[in-house]
Amino acid sequence: MKGNRGFVKTILLIVIVLVVLGIMGYDVRDVLNSPKVRDNLATFWGWIVSAWNWVVATVQSLIPGK
Repeated sequence: MKGNRGFVKTILLIVIVLVVLGIMGYDVRDVLNSPKVRDNLATFWGWIVSAWNWVVATVQSLIPGK
């Protein structure tokens, strides 16, 4: 059960941050739908995909017979 404490704390922190942002007048949906944020998220996702492809290629090169 101790392993779940970090996960629960993370979920609670996210909920608290969303509540505070709502109180301060920020609409998270509007922020996530803005073109600049979408472009930044797409760039970040591209980096993640590239890194994952590099990891997979590296692991495959270590497997004998491939």
